[in-house]
Amino acid sequence: MSRRASKRAQSADQKSRCKKKGLWFKIGIGLFSLIVILLIAAVVLIKSLVNAEYLAEELEESINSKVEIGDVELALFSSPTRITLSDVKLSPRDGGDTLASIEVDQLELNVSFWQLFNKHIDISQITIKRAIITSMYFEDGSTSLGEMLRSPEEQGRQGGGGVSSDADEDEEGGFNIFDQEDFMASLGSLIIEDSLVDITLEKTGLRVRCNDVQLELSSIKIDPKNLRVTNTAQLTLSSMVKIHSTQGRHYGDLDLTGNATARIFNPLTGNTEPDVEGSFDLHSGSWLNTQVPVITSTWASLKKIGISIAPLPERATFGRSQAITAHYHLGKVAVREPLSIWVGDWELAALDGSWLQTETDQHQFNAELLVSANASASVLRGMTSVIKFLPEKVADTMMKEVNEELFRDGRLVVKVESSGDFSDPKIRVVDGVSDLLEKAKGSSKEALKEKAGGILRGLLE
Repeated sequence: MSRRASKRAQSADQKSRCKKKGLWFKIGIGLFSLIVILLIAAVVLIKSLVNAEYLAEELEESINSKVEIGDVELALFSSPTRITLSDVKLSPRDGGDTLASIEVDQLELNVSFWQLFNKHIDISQITIKRAIITSMYFEDGSTSLGEMLRSPEEQGRQGGGGVSSDADEDEEGGFNIFDQEDFMASLGSLIIEDSLVDITLEKTGLRVRCNDVQLELSSIKIDPKNLRVTNTAQLTLSSMVKIHSTQGRHYGDLDLTGNATARIFNPLTGNTEPDVEGSFDLHSGSWLNTQVPVITSTWASLKKIGISIAPLPERATFGRSQAITAHYHLGKVAVREPLSIWVGDWELAALDGSWLQTETDQHQFNAELLVSANASASVLRGMTSVIKFLPEKVADTMMKEVNEELFRDGRLVVKVESSGDFSDPKIRVVDGVSDLLEKAKGSSKEALKEKAGGILRGLLE
């Protein structure tokens, strides 16, 4: 082949390659343009569906509430997709029970949009700002908020906290995770900021108002098909809790901050059923009104056993614990570590195992009372003056046991049991002197029985 022919062949080959490159470039441009057009069409379609009116209608079909949504913003191309709802209000359907409502100034969801097509709700964060939540807890364990979150097809609550005869006895109302069993949800965190929760307990006549609620639930993963494993979350909470009676009496403030572990759903029924175990520090602004029935009844009982007491001050502050370590489930709050309050120079501590059922007002407190230093010294002087009449060996033994079993760091310890209605408690003071008398009687026999038995018992009874 001549040199000229070779150049012509090379030139033809280059033109062919350029044509192919141009063809692939045009195909690429065409595909990219098609993708852009489809995405724009998808965004237009999604935004036409994901609007305030559409979402409100969808929610009203699934819960027993009237739903209002002021505005919806969708940032589809952000990573993750961000949906923001503004001015959200849930209220009882058809003007029902007004003791429940939810108002949210702003609700923001960061969600993996494409995972929704795989029936996987993958939310990295939900942020709720400036919410107001109001609910009533009834004696039968139901709540006005739970009724509002029921499915519209279910029979509702009918007066006095009862449910209709058609209602399933096991149905607690509210959201049931088994209704969404095709989905699996994972949530990085749920954050509630600057919110208020207002709860009224029907039976006890208490109103608990949680101001400035800052709450975060994290590490949440929920699979309805495997609730025993995927059903927990870590909780961090701070709030100023104000406790009033429904008649207006201010029972106290709890300024608390702490952490807990929470189970969200009942693994057997699928109903929303919080089970919370946690410890919350009490800050200096925390106090209780001493006119709480369990305190006034305990103080009245002390007079019956011969301990002189000063008039109750208006406020009690929290003692050695400076924290509430407790377990909550189905309205029952159980103390996990001693919870103590100072009333002047006296300390009253509810011990581990004490509990209060918030819906029914029933309670069982096993408590100990540390008598004031002055009153304790007076009691000890009285005991010593009686014991000195005993035989020397018996007296020494008796004094040792008195100090070891009845006193702690120089203070008399009185065991107290409280049960029944929390608003009208039955108080029983456990007599520790009787056991000491029996021990001493075994050592001194008739000498102690004749000389000191009745006198020593009389000092405390």
